[in-house]
Amino acid sequence: MQNIPPQVQAMLGQLESYQQQLQLVVQQKQKVQLDLTDAKKALEEIENLPEDAVVYKTVGTLIVKTTKDKAVAELKEKIETLEVRLNALERQEKKLNEKLKELTAQIQAALRPPTAG
Repeated sequence: MQNIPPQVQAMLGQLESYQQQLQLVVQQKQKVQLDLTDAKKALEEIENLPEDAVVYKTVGTLIVKTTKDKAVAELKEKIETLEVRLNALERQEKKLNEKLKELTAQIQAALRPPTAG
């Protein structure tokens, strides 16, 4: 490691930073996907209920009564927000993967021994 040029050491540091960022984005994406799946399941269940069904929702540490229509509207809004967030995270993940690929290629090229010509 001692004979690695400072420029390559800097690229390795940047590579590590990108890998950490990617790991965070992937974790956030998994959470959003899970929340989205839950919200879609809840919406499906509520839509199958009769119009006069009693519906409750959690608000912080409380459970409060609401109408079916309000619950459906809130879930649809939540799903829309989660889908937007998921798309943003997927774009971010793609960009980070591209940066990692480019930087890895640059590091490999910099470490390749010069060919004697």
